[in-house]
Amino acid sequence: MAETEFKYDVFISYSHKDEEWVRNILLPTLEKQGLRVCIDYREFIAGKPAIINMQDASEASRHTILVLTPKWVESEWTLYESLLSRTDDPSALQRRTIPLLLEKCKPPKFISVLSWVDFTDKKREHEAWQNLFKSLDKEVEKIEVEKGSYEDWHLAHPYPMAPNFTGRTAELKTLDDWLADSKERLFILRALGGFGKSALAWQWTTTHVDPSQWTKLVWWSFYEGDASFENFVKSTLDYLNLAVPKGQRPQIDELLKAMQRQKILLIMDGFERALRAYSSMNAAYQGDEEPKLEDNQLDCVNIEAEYFLRSVCSLPNLESKVLMTTRLTPRAVKPRGEFMLGCREVELTALPKVDAVEFLHKQKIKGTHAEIETACAPYGYHPLSLRLLAGRILKDFENPADIVIAQKLNLDGDLKAHQHHILEVAYNSLTPQE
Repeated sequence: MAETEFKYDVFISYSHKDEEWVRNILLPTLEKQGLRVCIDYREFIAGKPAIINMQDASEASRHTILVLTPKWVESEWTLYESLLSRTDDPSALQRRTIPLLLEKCKPPKFISVLSWVDFTDKKREHEAWQNLFKSLDKEVEKIEVEKGSYEDWHLAHPYPMAPNFTGRTAELKTLDDWLADSKERLFILRALGGFGKSALAWQWTTTHVDPSQWTKLVWWSFYEGDASFENFVKSTLDYLNLAVPKGQRPQIDELLKAMQRQKILLIMDGFERALRAYSSMNAAYQGDEEPKLEDNQLDCVNIEAEYFLRSVCSLPNLESKVLMTTRLTPRAVKPRGEFMLGCREVELTALPKVDAVEFLHKQKIKGTHAEIETACAPYGYHPLSLRLLAGRILKDFENPADIVIAQKLNLDGDLKAHQHHILEVAYNSLTPQE
């Protein structure tokens, strides 16, 4: 077929499990540059064998893009291999084939010998797009990439983030690695009150999660008055434009089916409020220390929530992920004292000393590294206590913003007493209106 006879500039071969990125990012970006794109859901003829549709599309297209992911290798390689065996000139087809590595995987030998466009390094994504258009023989002065938007996310209860989030580099990387790992579906970020689990989750969600990769995201806080598990399920189904069946089990099954079909990131903040231990009306006034609990206090108030958590960990082929922040680990995912496969927990503890010093410097507190470290030590580098300490220092009438103010705070007792004392001091420093 002569070059001028090609009906399409490019045919896209991809796994349907990667459809969101292909339809929302790759396809519109190519078409914005005037390329004629052949894609299965628009061009394939119903009733015709898939291999024949693919053969026709390849022959009618100047180039074929293979969107390489582990899912493509698992589900599409055999079909594409059959296509190669049917062509009269596979070597010519290879010269027209452009592998696009969207996720790290082990491509078949035929593909691994070809140079591919690498989209796995987000810092070099612009160069990857340039390389792709160059491979498609398309000169582009300005590349306008369709991006997912935070506006497309369902942030049901936005977190009131305080300024100057600092540190937690290791924890942020751990969350990044978890999101890229296909084995663990449920990540539990556990910590006592005041250690910043909600702030960390919000910071990671809004600065590390790529909306072009995770176009569907729900942030739900169980700290809100109406934020029951039942409402969480209904709200999420509405957001996904799915039917809301009668009965909670059918609703959960509908949500789980969607989580098997597409990439959805669910963040459930403050899940301890869905457990018996913190489900009472006065939960907000319980102390930071973990209460003495009977085993059944770690059960969910709503038994369907336990069914959901166990299903998230155990269902096959789940494309979605769930991040939970909580004071307590739900017993449903830790039967007989061991975590279910598909579940991981990390405990959030005190800030590293270097991060505590950097935080107070960001708060405009004046003092040397050693002075600030000494001032922070009595509070066990507890994030909430340090934020309260910074506020007290900044508001001092005689020496505002000077770390020496910390020495005026008379401390007696143990670490908990120090933390309670700074809370009382901060509260008493407020004006009546505040």
